[in-house]
Amino acid sequence: MSASTSVDQRPSPLVIGFKPVLAVAVLAILAVIWHIFVIPIGAQFNGLFDNATDLYVYRAGGRAVLDGRPLYEYPVWGRLSFTYPPFSAVVFTVFALMSAVVAKIVWWAAIFFALVATVFLGMRTLGYKADRNLAVFAVSGGICVTVLEPVRTTIWLGQINVFLMFIILLDLVFLDLLHPRSRLRGLGVGIAAGLKLTPAFFVVYLLVLRRWRAAVMALVGFAITVAIGFLVIGSDARQYWTTYVTGESRIGRVDSPANQSINGFISQMLAYFDVRRFSQPAPVGPLFSAPDWLWMPVALVAAILGLWAAVVSYRRGRRLLSVTTAGMTAATVSPFSWGHHWVWVVPLLVVAFDFAYRGSIGGRRYWWRWLAPLTVCALSFSYWWNYWGSGSRYGADHIIAIGLFMMPRYPDPGVLDRIAVILYAGCYPLILLLTIIVTLVAEFRQRRVEASEEVTQPDTYSGDIESSGAADPSAPDTAHAESGVLRAEVATNTHLESSTQVRHPA
Repeated sequence: MSASTSVDQRPSPLVIGFKPVLAVAVLAILAVIWHIFVIPIGAQFNGLFDNATDLYVYRAGGRAVLDGRPLYEYPVWGRLSFTYPPFSAVVFTVFALMSAVVAKIVWWAAIFFALVATVFLGMRTLGYKADRNLAVFAVSGGICVTVLEPVRTTIWLGQINVFLMFIILLDLVFLDLLHPRSRLRGLGVGIAAGLKLTPAFFVVYLLVLRRWRAAVMALVGFAITVAIGFLVIGSDARQYWTTYVTGESRIGRVDSPANQSINGFISQMLAYFDVRRFSQPAPVGPLFSAPDWLWMPVALVAAILGLWAAVVSYRRGRRLLSVTTAGMTAATVSPFSWGHHWVWVVPLLVVAFDFAYRGSIGGRRYWWRWLAPLTVCALSFSYWWNYWGSGSRYGADHIIAIGLFMMPRYPDPGVLDRIAVILYAGCYPLILLLTIIVTLVAEFRQRRVEASEEVTQPDTYSGDIESSGAADPSAPDTAHAESGVLRAEVATNTHLESSTQVRHPA
């Protein structure tokens, strides 16, 4: 073996070119214009920064802890109850100590930082070089994704889900950039679950991957949050874990269009087709609720398929796609998932952009790949609908609905209307379904290619590693594209936990 082949050969990092950076920067400007003029940023209640209802509830929960008042027995802010675990209320005491204005500014700034960091670190894990172009791309991308409904609603309501997503990505994906063999991996999942229960699904994800240590660390992290809750507010903690932990009625109507889960979709269909057998009286009209025997088997199938796709992505080295798929699966199988729970469309859009961009450099013209990011945006965009004649609400003379799932359900629909309602009533679970299909189809194709290569490969080898072509100068590992762009089909100088190359769908 020659000395040259003993050197650790790594693929060159992919340098994002000027054109995509410029394109995303232009889109960012259009996103700002959208926020200012389309849904006026200064509009009462509907303006981007004129709500923050959930942040007020978080602060009120923190204030209840500071004042020693009951946290779960009574509404903490207006008619709204605190529904999160006790640990989260302890954390929110920090914001209760701030004025409302300061708390909102800090919260919104932290959301934007998390979005930019998700784009930047997501691109880094996909093999892109950390340079000025990538920094501009990440900032512009962070602005662009604010027009996606889950992100806009997160900002509008002052929601926490962007932070939960970032903590999990930092724990299971981004940590590979700094410490690929960290013994604390999984701890972030436990802390996120202590703030809000839905991230506990990632313990199942880790167990399916047989990442035993990370799963144990997640349970340890969660146990620590539970212990902190009991130490600080013992009576409230006991009340929560014995009474309110499964209180769906404290969250909202299960048949709400905003419930973008399997349970929510089926309940919406029961309401839309007026299946009165599954309804019960409610203050604002019949409440339709899917029975457990109807929605749980469907959710179980969705969980199996989602975890299967996540495992396939993980074994192929696509760590970001794997965790993102698991996050969307968690939202799909949860009994109740508001639209803003689907902030996982942000890392999914990063993966989709990477998939499309690699098909347009090095002289390749796989234009159809751009359908991937366009589909993600089309299903999660902040569409709005003016319900004229609906009556005034919160200062507006009619109701304004935002999000594809909030589009109208006409009382006397035609066939196309019914199809449209079925489509947008479950638009976010549809994103997961499409992701699963693309992932599994790509895996089957890859296996066929690998099987055919094994058949055509000779049974004997020369035994010389140099003859394998790894060091063959006639097989370049990079190709020049626009503005000095370098093409790399695998992850670069970042050591992944599995130490395998990151392969992208062909």
